Amino acid sequence: MSSVIQFVKSSKDFEAYLSKNKYLVANFTASWCGPCQQVKPIIDALYTDETNERIEIVRVDLDSQGDLASQYQVTSIPTFVFLENGKEVSRVTGANVPEFMKQFHTMKEKTANDETSTKRVGNGATSVSVSTSAWKEIADKIPKGFEILNGSIYFGEFEALNALPLYKGEEDSDVKNLFRLEYTKETSTVLSDADSQLLFYVPFTNISKVSSILLKLRKNNKTASDAELELDEEDLKSECQDPSLIKVWHNKHSIMSFDDASADTNAPHIEKITETNDEVWYECKLKFVRFQNVQSLNILIDGEDEDYHTLLDKVIFIGVNGESKEQAKILKLDDE
Repeated sequence: MSSVIQFVKSSKDFEAYLSKNKYLVANFTASWCGPCQQVKPIIDALYTDETNERIEIVRVDLDSQGDLASQYQVTSIPTFVFLENGKEVSRVTGANVPEFMKQFHTMKEKTANDETSTKRVGNGATSVSVSTSAWKEIADKIPKGFEILNGSIYFGEFEALNALPLYKGEEDSDVKNLFRLEYTKETSTVLSDADSQLLFYVPFTNISKVSSILLKLRKNNKTASDAELELDEEDLKSECQDPSLIKVWHNKHSIMSFDDASADTNAPHIEKITETNDEVWYECKLKFVRFQNVQSLNILIDGEDEDYHTLLDKVIFIGVNGESKEQAKILKLDDE
């Protein structure tokens, strides 16, 4: 279970939260909304209070999750929608803290008298870590006290350059699946388009410590049966390659250009990806002291032959989740 409130990444992600948590509060918000930021520390404090652990709270960004805002007829923010068994039971509009606390405590009393209520479990992805079969294969690469950080990726500002999904299915055709922890199908493969390079901008909702990046490589050319592919079988076998180089930068405000990324010989982390025999997962261990307060990562992946497509099956971040970025901003302003 995450110790910080997570941002919903998609409508499907929100449905996962609803299906796994009987009692849930959806906080519709935006980074530019002053009243939202004013009440945020109060909501965060409730979330970390162990007596409230039977109520899940999620944040829904108005800018990146417009469909959900329309679905719940949210016309102003902040708006708090209280849901039980997936059904709305009440809502609070505006930064009305007394009314919010009243509705929250009403829900809390329900959980106390409900024998079927359980502790919140997130969306079944951010909290599962390596305990589920999907991620047991990387358990030996996660040190004690560390966790998978992909559940804290803020996909509203995620960017990818020269990257295409290998699979064309409606659900599969999304580059973000390469990083989504809840997407456990074998169709998350991404390939470089025009040349051998891939570039990703990965922002996090939390200020985290990142210790390693796990890259799932394609050790064979097997594909999901009856799947429609971006490449034909011949090109997949003869014009594709595994990554041979990774460069990593932290805390850039946006995605870098390929020219800048390629020319930078002093990136915080540069590593040649060596032969891994039969291992599927390549472990890129970062210099932990350099990646202590990470708010975002720029990642350049390159292959040996610039004329070939570079393929990558999955990217997993390992480290320690810290405080939310907005909470850190408020604390800094208070200190000043």
